[in-house]
Amino acid sequence: MTLPQPPATPAPSPKRALAQEIWTAISEGSYRPGEWLRQIDLEQRFAATRFDVRAALEELVLRHAIEHVRNRGYRVAETDLETLRAIKAARVILERATASGIVANLDEPSLARLSAMAAEFGQTVRRGTRADQSRVNREFHQLLYRLCGNPILEELIWSLRDRARGAPLSVWASHESLLRSESDHYEMVEALRQRDPARLAALIESHIQKDTP
Repeated sequence: MTLPQPPATPAPSPKRALAQEIWTAISEGSYRPGEWLRQIDLEQRFAATRFDVRAALEELVLRHAIEHVRNRGYRVAETDLETLRAIKAARVILERATASGIVANLDEPSLARLSAMAAEFGQTVRRGTRADQSRVNREFHQLLYRLCGNPILEELIWSLRDRARGAPLSVWASHESLLRSESDHYEMVEALRQRDPARLAALIESHIQKDTP
């Protein structure tokens, strides 16, 4: 006699990076510094459960991307200018430190990809939306810092870069600043092509400090 088999346990679904999805929407301008985030709206927009949205919001609080105000809810973080200056000073230290590792780990496919992304960013400056510009800029710097070979350093860099987005004047205050960013990307690619870590470090520092109020 064949005994009935217990029902199969469903395989666990992969953990969804909902916090990053919400943060991407913030970084692309869907939610502005100081704007309140309604959980029901997030549940509908991201097709997520209340539990998952709450967990994602708590993660974003820990990352200083949003703030939790007791008895009010969650809102996109606002970074004052003094804190922004401190963040940029810390970024200079960390991001300059990646230059030697980036050059040491650089291969021709990565160099070609960075060059292509610099050109793509230039196209978004002229014909793209702010969301396009933000996305391509982030992809360029993600690949750049991934090449440093130190994932902890990379994690710290992105934590600070993301935290700075809550400032009123954190990036691209004008079209001229977008053009300067485009030029910086091309110069970084050229420093990489020349395998010049000192030049790359200097360009990274200048790139961070531009448009600091």
